[in-house]
Amino acid sequence: MKLTVKQSKRYQGYRIGINAEDESLTVENAQGKQVARLVLEDFLDRLGATQHGFKRQYPRLGLGVHVKYIDLEGHLCEGIASTIGGGGLFIEQLDPLSEGVETSLEFSLPASKNIITARAKVAWVRRKFLQKLSYPGMGLQFLAISERDRAELIHFVNTFNERRGFQEF
Repeated sequence: MKLTVKQSKRYQGYRIGINAEDESLTVENAQGKQVARLVLEDFLDRLGATQHGFKRQYPRLGLGVHVKYIDLEGHLCEGIASTIGGGGLFIEQLDPLSEGVETSLEFSLPASKNIITARAKVAWVRRKFLQKLSYPGMGLQFLAISERDRAELIHFVNTFNERRGFQEF
């Protein structure tokens, strides 16, 4: 399904496509060239919505943080959390753990000596590249994290977002 932009002078003639198969939105310029593609899940995340359409419980921040976690065989693995928040994080990983798997993890925030430890569950998995900035990986939801660590994490995210001029939706 494609909708043509008519009201916006700046984008008049552009078309917005909705692909039900892979749940993505595409934008084509007036010449029909695709200029953007966004997976619906990422679009909703950017609006601050959850899968149920409610506001997220905790603010999030896009920032690379080194994370260590344990795989199913008990091996120590390392990755980069590209999004962090008080409720969990997203670890970029070409071979992510499966949805529902529980793991232990640890990481430090920039400029902090405190090592944050948590028990987490894989809430969702992205198995392939969807666009240049949508890497494969896994979204982990914290199951157990100390209140001190969660408070430090939330304070860091809020402070960083405020300095960037962002406000949580």
